[in-house]
Amino acid sequence: MANDVAIFLDLDNLVIGARDANLNFDVNLIIDDIKQRTGGRVVLRRAYSGNLRQDQKLMKDIAAAGFTMQSAVALNNFGKNLIDMYMVVDTMDTLVDGQEYSTYVLVTGDRDFLPLIHALRRRGKHVIGIGLRHTTSENLMSLCDEYVYYEDLLPAPPLSDNEAEVLLAKAVDGLLVGDERVRASVVKERMIELSGGQFGRFQYTDTSFSKFLSRYPGRIVVEKDGTTTYVRRAAQAVARPELFRRYRTALKKQKLRIVPPRTRLVILKDMIAILQKDDGLEWRDLVDRLSALHPGDEEGEASRNMINALIVAARRGGVVRTLKGRTLATAPVLLALAGDRLYQESVIRCDMAYLEAIRALPEPFDLDEATLALYDQLSYRAYIKFVLARLEAGGLNGTTGAPHT
Repeated sequence: MANDVAIFLDLDNLVIGARDANLNFDVNLIIDDIKQRTGGRVVLRRAYSGNLRQDQKLMKDIAAAGFTMQSAVALNNFGKNLIDMYMVVDTMDTLVDGQEYSTYVLVTGDRDFLPLIHALRRRGKHVIGIGLRHTTSENLMSLCDEYVYYEDLLPAPPLSDNEAEVLLAKAVDGLLVGDERVRASVVKERMIELSGGQFGRFQYTDTSFSKFLSRYPGRIVVEKDGTTTYVRRAAQAVARPELFRRYRTALKKQKLRIVPPRTRLVILKDMIAILQKDDGLEWRDLVDRLSALHPGDEEGEASRNMINALIVAARRGGVVRTLKGRTLATAPVLLALAGDRLYQESVIRCDMAYLEAIRALPEPFDLDEATLALYDQLSYRAYIKFVLARLEAGGLNGTTGAPHT
């Protein structure tokens, strides 16, 4: 059976959220991503708004993209709820109108649509959600089969010269040991991978990749062997590790180990879920529970070390707090945060704790290097800049000191 797709766009939720985040809204980015993600036909396109006059250009763009608009005149303070009801009713109508849709795309971050997602999934439908990081309900995100952040669909801006140099150094550092050499094409592929696709042809539109490499004689040496170009680390670059690695080493010595990003985010989410059910679990029991979910090498020790390090970071960031126990291992651990965006806030506060510790090091602070230290990719630079601005604006409200145990 063909994978026919139906898209329902909560226009007010996404457009208002995009404006608050100073983001341009382009509905075609959503269409293109869904086509690529599903490999199906986008058969039905409907958009909902409580104010069709809010932006005439936007309305024209929505219509040009093939969407049918549905609006509601607000007769009282429940105009928004009325629009949501239209969207729910129209979606449920498609289940009985004779057209079989395999995939439903709900472009919203509003948790009011949780019952609708339940209903669709009970009927065997694949549900994809799309929304903004700062407005998306965590419950809605976790209930969808897939959830896509609109920010991740936006085309990345070109890297600055400094960002490109840092990226090159990280790529070479990960590919080479000592005085080895590697093909330039491999370096380019690694740079594209590390930057999440942000590095590309636009970085050297007026020249070749080999000439691009020649701009950084302090980092690498370019060698020709027949028709193949190779890259070797420059002699002066061998002696001292990259700054982001020095950040990690220094924090590890302070018992604030930076857990790899993917592992960090998954363990943090599971930790919150456990404490929401068993708040006050002893530290060692919490580590045991998480270790059972994330077994590591060496009989779990590698994983246990990471889990313990993440709980330390969460405590520094005020995500959790500990009560007094005989030892830290027996100290009860409690969630210190609450709200619909508990997970998102927890990620931000852990990253704030890492950044605060990095800024306190005797090493010079560099935003790009801090981004690499925390997330391995420069594509997270804008997010780290946001976290840093929040740290500078109000810090962690006193939660970064040593808690009572």
